[in-house]
Amino acid sequence: MEKEPAGNSEKGVSYMAGFFMLVAFGVGGTVIGGILAIPVAAAMSGQSITYITENLRQLMADPAFLREMQVMQTFSAVFGFLLPVLFTASRLSYKPVALTGFKSIITARRLMLTILIIAAGLALSGALGYFTYKLPFPVNWRIMFDRMENEYAQAASGLINLNSVPELLLSIVVLALVPAVCEEAFFRGGLQNYMYRGTGKLWVSVIVVSIIFSAVHFSVYGFLSRVALGIVLGLLYQYSGSLWLSILAHFINNAAAVLVMYVQKANGKSMQEILNDKDGSYLGFIAVPVIVYLFMQYKRSAHPSLKPADGI
Repeated sequence: MEKEPAGNSEKGVSYMAGFFMLVAFGVGGTVIGGILAIPVAAAMSGQSITYITENLRQLMADPAFLREMQVMQTFSAVFGFLLPVLFTASRLSYKPVALTGFKSIITARRLMLTILIIAAGLALSGALGYFTYKLPFPVNWRIMFDRMENEYAQAASGLINLNSVPELLLSIVVLALVPAVCEEAFFRGGLQNYMYRGTGKLWVSVIVVSIIFSAVHFSVYGFLSRVALGIVLGLLYQYSGSLWLSILAHFINNAAAVLVMYVQKANGKSMQEILNDKDGSYLGFIAVPVIVYLFMQYKRSAHPSLKPADGI
């Protein structure tokens, strides 16, 4: 069989075209997911679709609307991230699941190194968040950023109920497991994968997609933290070809955050206080050489399976 030109998929579509297709399908999927979620939320709450649509911002902070918000969040993740990447992959490959990285072998060594890397990454993420918050922003910028963070915290608080262990477990599913699977499929198995295959530039692909990954979370103070997390997740994926390892790391990151919130709430803090807490230190920066060393070991144990021109 004649080999496809470099940068082209096995179906002849360029991977960079796949990158932009995925962006478009992601935007469209988010809109469709929102449209489909509203009548489901209306049926669950006994309210009309018009009422839900007109009062959505207020309902986001209403504890009585918790289940509906969790369902809407899940719809958004599945339709905005997971389905678009699988559909786009099907336009590029006869084996879309394998192309995305869902089919791969995971060794015990890779698994252990992944856990150690994300543990060190959590320390670095905390230090970067503290560093960003301490930057000398102009006063008017600070006011705008604080307002954005309050809105982000309000939206997040509408998805969490940590009053019992069952609610904790459900919050972990909604805020850790579902986003880990859907976002890793979209950003690492989709955007980063296609950009690397199309350009052959590993670090450019990892960094660009990490910036996009952070930007879509609309959190200024958490921007650098999420860029760093995106780079860690991107390298875990790129050096192994396994989406499951980056999914595991993403899940551990999110689940750890939910567990910390659970402990703080059990100690008497309100959700708003927890989500707006900016305490921290720069000690997490000592994790940088640890992460570098662990990735050196990880790379040796995981031969890169993603090459620019290798349609699967």
